[in-house]
Amino acid sequence: MAVSIPIALALIATTWAAGGPATAKHDPGDKPPAASAPCGPENLLAGRRPSASQQVIGNLGLMTDGAVAPEGAQWDAPVAVTLEGGAASVTYDLGSPRAISALLLQADANDTYKISGSDDGTAASFKVLAELANVVESAGHGLRTRAVAIPVTTVRYLRVGEAKGDGFYSIAEIGAYCQTPSPFPPALRIVDAPPAQVGDAPPVNPGGPHSKHDGGSVFILGAAAALLAWLAYRTVRR
Repeated sequence: MAVSIPIALALIATTWAAGGPATAKHDPGDKPPAASAPCGPENLLAGRRPSASQQVIGNLGLMTDGAVAPEGAQWDAPVAVTLEGGAASVTYDLGSPRAISALLLQADANDTYKISGSDDGTAASFKVLAELANVVESAGHGLRTRAVAIPVTTVRYLRVGEAKGDGFYSIAEIGAYCQTPSPFPPALRIVDAPPAQVGDAPPVNPGGPHSKHDGGSVFILGAAAALLAWLAYRTVRR
């Protein structure tokens, strides 16, 4: 029996549709996977303001302005902020989780400082990423730069502080990097600052940070007073 041309064409079309390749369906609600954040050598903290701070004196913008003091500058030079104790800290929100592989800190040489990281910013979630060592024996007094590589860690929040040392703490600059810059530490803008005074007591600024050498000044003044009292006593005895 002859098959009409329309029926034959219909059969061919049906067969092709049944055996043809499947076409992927697109759901308008589907979203493409989020691209991972680029990992470059730039400072992830550059220009950032802290999301939280406690017991810190000074302009917090100085810590991330890309400017440092000459190595060995006075510990409380205008380029730095001062921390009022071991509980003082500054916290930064990177905006999203970022990989960190290197850290930089210019701070007072004869103290140690912790840099910690967290995923959500809650107090209990911060874990120490690095403890920047006391470098006074190897580098000298004053503001000194420490730069360390760490195992790659992904965090959203970074906190610096929890210092230990002589009770006089300061920070001039902090940096955090996904990719370690070359050279490392990177070259930063240097601003003028007075050199550290070791052995001589600089004038004390009333109401401001006290000199690290106040103890020596008190001792000298006490000795001078004792000498004057002894001379007065000898004069009266005569």
